[in-house]
Amino acid sequence: MKRNRRKRGGQKGNQNARKHGFYSPALSPAETDQLWTGINIEGVDPRAALVRVKLLSSLQHHPDNRRVLTEASRLLAKAYSDMYSLDAADHRDLKTVIDLILESIIAGRFPTPDGSTTPPTGPDKTNPCTFTTE
Repeated sequence: MKRNRRKRGGQKGNQNARKHGFYSPALSPAETDQLWTGINIEGVDPRAALVRVKLLSSLQHHPDNRRVLTEASRLLAKAYSDMYSLDAADHRDLKTVIDLILESIIAGRFPTPDGSTTPPTGPDKTNPCTFTTE
C-alpha cells in the first residue's frame, strides 16, 4: 500500500499563520463592517475608527494585554495631534487622558460628569464599542 507523501510547508486549508487582534494586517468581515459604520454613519475619523475596531478585536481575544492599550493610546494621540496641530504638551496631556479612559474601560469603571464612577451595564447591541451606564 502506497501512502501519499505530504509536501513541505503548510497543507491546503491550514490556517496556522492566520492572525487576529491589534497587530494583524487584515480585518475580518465583521471588523470591516464596524470600520465602515464608524466612518460613514458615525462620522469618525478613519484612523480613529481603525484603531477603535482593532482595539476592540484585540481586547476580545487578549483582554489582559496592556501593550495593546499603550499602542492604541499612542496611535489615537498621534492621529488627533496631527489632525489638530497640537503642541508637545497638549499631545502628552491628550495621551494621558486617552490612557486613563482606556484603563477605566478595561477596569469596568466609567467616569460620570459628577466625578464618580459607574460600572457598565454592558455593550450596546447596536454599537459594540459603546458602553452604557445607569
